[in-house]
Amino acid sequence: MKVIFLDIDGVLNVIPQGYDDFGGIFHSNFVDNLRRIIDETGAQIVVSSSWRFSGITKIKDMWYVRNLPGKVIDVTVDTRDLIRQGKFKFHDEIMRGHEIQEWIDKTPELENYLILDDDNDFLSNQLNNFVRTANNQDHPDCIDIGYGLTNICTEMAIEILNKK
Repeated sequence: MKVIFLDIDGVLNVIPQGYDDFGGIFHSNFVDNLRRIIDETGAQIVVSSSWRFSGITKIKDMWYVRNLPGKVIDVTVDTRDLIRQGKFKFHDEIMRGHEIQEWIDKTPELENYLILDDDNDFLSNQLNNFVRTANNQDHPDCIDIGYGLTNICTEMAIEILNKK
């Protein structure tokens, strides 16, 4: 199984293209790029974004209503769970990379993964599987000051997920 750990704000949602019951509507070109990644890799989606706090059911409903690409199979762990388990004492010790690693460690059938995020708070062993969707001012199709799942980011993502 291949998985995309998907952040939403800064990846698909940069400057909202209107609003609906779920919040800001994503840029269609970035959604199309996500569709291309999924079509060319067969990856499924685990939401690692703060949007996950609305719950997996609401996220799946949004995917269906908005006709978004791919299949959302899960969300990453809530940091409070990592503290309850005794893995960390304080929230500020936990990086998004820890949340992702928790999911990876519990998924033996995982073949390969990709992290799509505009932030870079990941573990050193995850950096080869990470595409940053920020600070990409040199990408012709970026939004604002270099944000979004651009064509260059998409090419990098496909290459990472299709590595053997």
